[in-house]
Amino acid sequence: MNQVLEEWTASAEHTEQTRTRMSETVTRFVLHATARGVPRLAAASAADAHAFITAPTRHGREPELATRHARRTALRTLYRTARRLRLAAGDPTLDVVLPPRGSRVARPLSDDEITLCRASTRATRGPSASLRATAWALGEATAVSSEITQIRVCDLDDPQNPRRVRLPGTRRHDARTATLTVWGSIILRERAALLQHTYGSEALLAYGGHAPPGGAKAQASVCNALRQVLDSAGLLRESDIRPASLRHWTGRSAYDAGTPVEAVARLLGHRSLDATAEDIALDWRHPSPDPSPAPSPGTAPDPVLMTSAVATCTGSARGASAHADVGPGAAPLGTDRHLSLVTLREDFR
Repeated sequence: MNQVLEEWTASAEHTEQTRTRMSETVTRFVLHATARGVPRLAAASAADAHAFITAPTRHGREPELATRHARRTALRTLYRTARRLRLAAGDPTLDVVLPPRGSRVARPLSDDEITLCRASTRATRGPSASLRATAWALGEATAVSSEITQIRVCDLDDPQNPRRVRLPGTRRHDARTATLTVWGSIILRERAALLQHTYGSEALLAYGGHAPPGGAKAQASVCNALRQVLDSAGLLRESDIRPASLRHWTGRSAYDAGTPVEAVARLLGHRSLDATAEDIALDWRHPSPDPSPAPSPGTAPDPVLMTSAVATCTGSARGASAHADVGPGAAPLGTDRHLSLVTLREDFR
C-alpha cells in the first residue's frame, strides 16, 4: 500500500487534491478489507470491493451515487497502480456495476476518473500507447477528435516545454489556443521530442494513419484511441460516458473554478451557450432542488451531501444566463487567442 501512495506522490497523473482524496479513500478501503479478514491487496474479491463501495457513511446513511462512483474510481486507480508495481494481478472492482450518474449522453468525467484514465494510458507500451496518451492529453486541452488528428508539433507554443497548443477548429467549433494540463504538457513534450527528431516540426502528434487528417477515417481512429483508454479504465461500459466526456470535464472544471459560462463556451470553441451548458451538465432550465435532508440538532452535516448542495445552488445561480447565444458583450468566438482560465476571468470582470 505504501508503495502505491509513494508512486502517486511522484506521479504527475494526480493533482494534490485528487491524490489526497484518493489516498484517504483507499486507506479506508484497506482498513475495511482488513476487518473483513483480507490479508493483502491481491486477496481482495469483488464482494470485498462491493462491500466497501456501498458501505454506509460515517453518519450511518446510504452513500450517494456520486460517492459510490468516487469510491469505485479510487479503488480502480489503486489496483491499476498495484498491477503496474506487480503488487496485484487483478482488479476486484471490474464486476462492480453502478447505475449511471445521470441521463446525459456524455457527462463530464470527474477529477478522479481523469486520474484513472491517465494511469490507464500507460497500461501498455509501444507506439500505440504513446498515441493514446497524446490524444488524451490533447482532449484535456478541449480538442475534439477531428482537431486532434490535425495538430502538429509546430502547433505547440514550445515543443521542449509546451504550455499551450493551437487548435484548428472545425465546422462547428472555433479555432482557439488552449492551455495544457500539467500532465498533458509532460506527455506532449515527450511525444514532440520523439517525432521532431525523426520527422520534423510538421509531424502530426496523435495520428499516424494514411487517411487525410480531419477526415472521417482519421477522426474514427482518434475516437477509438480515446475509447481504448476509457475501456482500460473500466468506464466504457457506463452509458453516460463517451470520448467527448473528456473535454466536457475541462469545461466543467473551468466553470466550477469560477469561470463564467460565456468564457467556458469560448474555451470549448462553442458558439452557443445552450450547447456549452449541455456539455458541462449545467441544467439552468430545471435546477435540481437540494436533495439533502436538514441535519438533526447537534449533528454535523454529512460533508458529501453538503458539497452536493453547494454545487447545486452555485450552478443554479450562475447558469441563469445560459439560454442565449454569446452576445456582443463578449469577445468574438472566432478569435484565435490564448484561453487560459486567468485570461477568461479577466475578460468578464
